[in-house]
Amino acid sequence: MIENMFSPDDMSNPQYRRFEVQQRGEGVYLIGWYNNTPIGGFLVHWSGPNDDHVTKYLDITHSAMLEGGLTIDEYRRKGVATAIIQEAERLAKEKGCAHIGLFVASTNNPGSKQLYEKLGYIDWEYGECTVSWEFIETNGNKRIDSENVIYMRKSL
Repeated sequence: MIENMFSPDDMSNPQYRRFEVQQRGEGVYLIGWYNNTPIGGFLVHWSGPNDDHVTKYLDITHSAMLEGGLTIDEYRRKGVATAIIQEAERLAKEKGCAHIGLFVASTNNPGSKQLYEKLGYIDWEYGECTVSWEFIETNGNKRIDSENVIYMRKSL
């Protein structure tokens, strides 16, 4: 149901991969619900980021990482993402994390960047970087995708 709501056209099954992180105990996949319908979510990793461009500048010890943030269009600007992020921050702090970070698309996501800034996240000031990930589509083909992003971080 979550896969169909959040990524109906994405053959790579990202929602399943996020749930697998939770099953391995490496984080929690937080999902906001309204009337038995998933309306938003974030995955919080208990460690990260693992990107070389970030780790060469920052000590990421005791840092959590948010990824995969989304809110269904009709529920945007209604506090869904804020509530999920605040719960992720609470859980990360409970796990002993001193910081939490996330990547935000550097060119096509100004609304998200503004939300993160409003919640206290700051641009790390080392410019943008490219993150890439490999995945296997449901048809078995391997694929690599990438995106230019800015890393943002917040002290907990």
